[in-house]
Amino acid sequence: MPLKWGHVLLAGVIATMSMDVLSAIAIRLRLIAPLSPNVVGRWFASVARAHPFHEDIARAAPAGHEFAIALPVHYAIGMFLTALFVVMAHRIGWHATGLPTTLAFGVCTSVLPWLLMFPAMGYGFFGAHGPEGTRLFTSSMVTHVFFGLGLWIAVRILSLT
Repeated sequence: MPLKWGHVLLAGVIATMSMDVLSAIAIRLRLIAPLSPNVVGRWFASVARAHPFHEDIARAAPAGHEFAIALPVHYAIGMFLTALFVVMAHRIGWHATGLPTTLAFGVCTSVLPWLLMFPAMGYGFFGAHGPEGTRLFTSSMVTHVFFGLGLWIAVRILSLT
């Protein structure tokens, strides 16, 4: 059965939205302490200006409309990663879309902040030198597990299996 790309992109929105909603609950319960979306938006803006590396992105000049920058980029990344998962699962076989596999995929997407984003922001590999009050390694792993859970739900709801 050919993939319905509109459904794949919608699955990306659902997976990312579940990540955001569950992360907001986890933050409120003080289970995680990630970066502010404004800081992430500032970094996305600096990447767009071809200046991705910082000693501390929080001390960089504000970009203006940082949350408005962070949100669509965050969702675009979620849609891209969902499409990657669906294409890989389609090639491997749809049995690969079970809960353990989608959760593992979600955890694997933590590699992006751990090895790319956090070091470029000035916080070291795995966010080991993040700002006071953050727990970047744990927070990113938990939020990306939430992404995997949302991906699993979305794949089922949208009949991508």
